[in-house]
Amino acid sequence: MKVLLVAINSKFIHSNLALRYLKAYCGKEHSMDLLEFSINDHIERIIREIYLARPDVVAFSCYIWNIREVLMVADTLKRVMDRCAIVLGGPEVAFDAGDVMRDNPAVDYIVAGEGEETFHELLHILEDKGNPAQVKGLVYRHGRDIVVNPARPLIQDLDMIPFPYQDGFAGLENKVIYYETSRGCPFNCQYCLSSTIPGVRYFSLERVERELALFVKAGIPQVKLVDRTFNCNPARAKHIFKTLISLGGQTNFHFEMAGDLIDDEMLDILRQAPPGLFQFEIGVQSTNPETVHEIQRKMDFDALARAVARLRDNENIHLHLDLIAGLPEEDYASFKRSFNDVYFLRPNRIQLGFLKLLKGSGLRLKAEQYGYEYTQYPPYKVLKNNHITYDEIAKLEMIEDLVEKYYNSGRFKYTLEYLISCHDDNPFEFFEGFMAFWKEKGYEGLSYSQIRLYEILLEYGLTLDNVDHRLLTNIMRFDWVSQEKPSRYPEGIEPPQIPGLSKAVDSFFKSEENVLKFMPHLKGYTPRQISRMAHIEVFEYDVVEGVKSGVYPPSITYVLFDYNVGNRIFRRSNFHKVRL
Repeated sequence: MKVLLVAINSKFIHSNLALRYLKAYCGKEHSMDLLEFSINDHIERIIREIYLARPDVVAFSCYIWNIREVLMVADTLKRVMDRCAIVLGGPEVAFDAGDVMRDNPAVDYIVAGEGEETFHELLHILEDKGNPAQVKGLVYRHGRDIVVNPARPLIQDLDMIPFPYQDGFAGLENKVIYYETSRGCPFNCQYCLSSTIPGVRYFSLERVERELALFVKAGIPQVKLVDRTFNCNPARAKHIFKTLISLGGQTNFHFEMAGDLIDDEMLDILRQAPPGLFQFEIGVQSTNPETVHEIQRKMDFDALARAVARLRDNENIHLHLDLIAGLPEEDYASFKRSFNDVYFLRPNRIQLGFLKLLKGSGLRLKAEQYGYEYTQYPPYKVLKNNHITYDEIAKLEMIEDLVEKYYNSGRFKYTLEYLISCHDDNPFEFFEGFMAFWKEKGYEGLSYSQIRLYEILLEYGLTLDNVDHRLLTNIMRFDWVSQEKPSRYPEGIEPPQIPGLSKAVDSFFKSEENVLKFMPHLKGYTPRQISRMAHIEVFEYDVVEGVKSGVYPPSITYVLFDYNVGNRIFRRSNFHKVRL
């Protein structure tokens, strides 16, 4: 019996962990292959490749981002491969498996819940023509009836599940690899499906240490841990952090963290991590106490803020902070406060997401109580509720796009600080005003180069009465030049023409004294080589003082930008005020 596991991922760079677990758990007893596609692949190609593999069983991993494509593929396959058993599993089909079966006659079986043992037993049933009634966690057809078997208990000894990458990493080049050290979550957040499964189960530390070392030894670029709250057991998390620091290597590890559980001891450990080893995603979701209470989320925001501030100052861990728009009790004004609270923590990335009413989640079960309207198709995105209108949600969607383009890019740091200071230090009001300008100009829905993004931001800044226009162009030029050696400039922020400047810069780079004082790591390079790795820019304000204090004294200032920096994750250049 030939079994084909099929993943339709949300992006090409993603990979599927769940199917690799099934292959590792069942592959020794059955002929089993794995095919991975993305939702951007043509449906016809997906169908053709599955058909040409001539499988007896096709199993799909189902999520909110791929369920429509999976059902389309399954329906078509059944019309040309009527004897092939089609199996679905995953969070998008587990909660209402009976309804999915009734609505989709091409589907023969659904594995509801944790899949390894259920799928293993199903394959034996299919091979030996056994009775599917014996398989806990299975939903199947019996004539015209849909049978929902009793739920399967959770696997308590996770170490019985083989390492999902035991066959190596072939085919995963240039892809994100997913891994877990635990299953479950101790918290009960009502928007999350993890709240429907009680408790946390762990893989043994000995196993985790052994497998993490395999990733590092193989030189995997990035491993994303899917543990719902990685540091819910702080002592265990500290041990794993120490292990990864000691392993060295170039692999980046991404964790979902509870910020308020990061204590001083953990911070001391994390300070020793080399830049780029760790990346943290910290869920804030809302800072409105009523909202936090309503979604049954436990969070000490003050403790979270203190931890984020120390992590940020270390400049070695990339920080993502998450917000969710559309939660109960959070109106537009409340979300504005939540946004500003998170913005002023100055993470490397602000993830402004929108509530999804997932099947089985507490908020979906109480949707009528909260007045929720949401899309009736995946991803079940919120449209409005008792506290926020669709008009306001639409505004937040446009603001989210600008936050992604301007804040999350990291390329407009000091320009944003200046413009926000001109909006009474209110980040949300800046983005709200910029959003209205963006919409009025018809810029929405198009893609832009980095140069054009600078030009549009300048265009907006020049419409504001309380903005010093000349100062704005100087700050924008500082942001532009600090990213990389300029070959051209966005229109409107070009440098002033200073007679003899080019000759003075050449003389500066020829001076061994200057090189030793400002760029000792470039000792031994020729002036021409140094000029390729560094740049001197002239400004009409003391921008070095300005970026430190926020006050920009008018003064002709020459700034040396050194692009030969080791920590390019957090800074693109080092800069020094110099004399010419």
